[in-house]
Amino acid sequence: MLKLVVTDLDGTLLDQHHQIPLICKQALQAVDALGIQVMLATGRHFNDVYVLAQQLEIDSCLITSNGARVHNQLGELLYESHIPGHLASKVLSLSAEFGVHRNIYQGDHWWVELPNEALLAIHHSSQFRYQLTDFTQLNPEGIDKFYFYAEHEQLLPLEAELKAQLGDELYITFTTENYLEVMNKGVSKGQTLQTVLQNRNICPSEVMAFGDGFNDIDMLQLVGEPVVMQNAHSDIKQLLKDAMIAPSNSENGVALHLHKTVLR
Repeated sequence: MLKLVVTDLDGTLLDQHHQIPLICKQALQAVDALGIQVMLATGRHFNDVYVLAQQLEIDSCLITSNGARVHNQLGELLYESHIPGHLASKVLSLSAEFGVHRNIYQGDHWWVELPNEALLAIHHSSQFRYQLTDFTQLNPEGIDKFYFYAEHEQLLPLEAELKAQLGDELYITFTTENYLEVMNKGVSKGQTLQTVLQNRNICPSEVMAFGDGFNDIDMLQLVGEPVVMQNAHSDIKQLLKDAMIAPSNSENGVALHLHKTVLR
């Protein structure tokens, strides 16, 4: 019996304009009306996601910053896992010379060193915006997530260096080819979802999850009904051969799959 539907946002629930299509909103509302819980699981910051979640007009738990934070439908913080300050300092030091755009989620803030209009455009629906700051003066305590934005070939050497120096102490993953993210050890969508399920007495077999990114893999491997978006990278589809395939996010794939399997 299905008790929970979990969905990623970018590349999954959100369309190519980074908005929630009406048909997807209505499908999730119909799922909620059946008594099936709805949860969002994303790499985005809570302040960004909370605005999007309000558009659904249902109660939904929020896993944000790739699992570093969990909030309930009222916006109350249930769980948070920071990167230890001494490790955050190492990430700042190691990443400084790679020429990539560096981003930090710390508390309610999104910090950057340099403007980047492309990143702001992704968040236009919520109007969540970064703040410019000097990373050399930044307090390294209380950081939930780093993410680095660049062409994939620029990020690969940084990934290799971070994993060589800190791979045993931090969770380092690509979300898409242009985003490399760093969280505390033990933080991921899948591990955080598992904790939430235990607290709610829900078995993984009773969960359907949608995703398209490399950071969705452990979440999709955890649940009984994994659904990979058609627009996902071929490596993800290959790794999750037994998962169902939904139409792409630009084709309202979450809604179409829910109507096919749950809302029949």
